[in-house]
Amino acid sequence: MTKRKPILCLDFDGVVHSYASGWRGARNIPDDPTPGAIEFIGDALNAGWDVVIHSSRARYFGGISAMRTWLRKHAGNLWDGPLEAL
Repeated sequence: MTKRKPILCLDFDGVVHSYASGWRGARNIPDDPTPGAIEFIGDALNAGWDVVIHSSRARYFGGISAMRTWLRKHAGNLWDGPLEAL
């Protein structure tokens, strides 16, 4: 039997993205990360967790792409591969 990794589910706006400017549209993500969020995600990944980020932005055209771009900008190469969870 294969041991499964635990899964950590996080919301994007207000948890990972600081959301200080409020809603500006699905493709406009103007703010920096919530302080400590990127480090927390990195620690979880290093501890063997799978990290999944959810957002209502995903239902809007361009929302998923915008979140991927934002995560690459702010988290760099934190993930080994493509951002498949989004």
